[in-house]
Amino acid sequence: MANMKEVAKAAGVSTITVSRVINTPELVKEKTRDKVLKVIGELHYQGNQAAKALVTKKTRVIHIFISQDIQLTNPFAMNFLAGVSDELSKQHYSFLVRREWDYPYKCDGIIAMSVTADQEALLDEKFDVPTVLFGHSLPTYDWVDVDNYQGAYEMVTYLIKLGHKDIGLIVINENRQFVSDRINGYKQALLDNGISFSSDKIEFAENKEDIGYLKTIELFERTHMTALFCMSDELALGAIRAARLLKKNVPHDLSIAGFDGLGYELLTDPKITTIHQPVYEVGKELATILLQRIDSPDIALTQKMLSPVLRVNNSVFQAIHS
Repeated sequence: MANMKEVAKAAGVSTITVSRVINTPELVKEKTRDKVLKVIGELHYQGNQAAKALVTKKTRVIHIFISQDIQLTNPFAMNFLAGVSDELSKQHYSFLVRREWDYPYKCDGIIAMSVTADQEALLDEKFDVPTVLFGHSLPTYDWVDVDNYQGAYEMVTYLIKLGHKDIGLIVINENRQFVSDRINGYKQALLDNGISFSSDKIEFAENKEDIGYLKTIELFERTHMTALFCMSDELALGAIRAARLLKKNVPHDLSIAGFDGLGYELLTDPKITTIHQPVYEVGKELATILLQRIDSPDIALTQKMLSPVLRVNNSVFQAIHS
């Protein structure tokens, strides 16, 4: 494999000029730059990623779109980004997290997380590079998702097996596919066990602990519950606080279950029984699929659903009154 000195000699320039062509090409005259690039290609010089990018026309940068309402310090986002980063770094790619759905900078591909209905139209309209999705709402894209329907169904079925029939639900108030999937899983588990669905037992909430606290109190003001299923562990933390205020022992008076299993469930006593989402694995899978799509644009679509896992802790107990 050629080195920089050999490239410089073949191009009739100094090694400094070769370095400038690689690192700051805008500072080199076009004629000289083209000559050096031609030699780099002919000699297959790959001294660093910048040189390789110049030859292949790749930036080796991936953009990750994460909506403004998802905090990057949230364990969900952190685990997802860790999975993406670990896989991309193996192939010498870097990434930028983007919060706005604009597209002013070049990249080799896009990973879009939690696409809303309003954002779907922008994918075809604005993005002309390979794009993969965390979420299964669009059938013409590569995607990986967690089976949110299965997770909710499994949790509610578990509560029912413990004798609970009056099961409340605090829903994340977002227009996203995972929300409707979890609601449908909750409803189907009730239906399959002969329990009537009641809209009085549902509250919609912003995904914050304090809101979970308030919504739990509101539920108890209008309905009877022996169990409460929260769509996130963060909401469940608030629900446990509310139960204490209402003088209800968790889990003996009120069983509280969550969703995510990424750390919040361990921050309280009792620890929260939850559905663990394998979001680190989702990140790794999406990065792998995207790099395959970049290298082979015409391969068949990959659409994969990962199964969540029920993690039993101490916040759920056998129903005493139902």
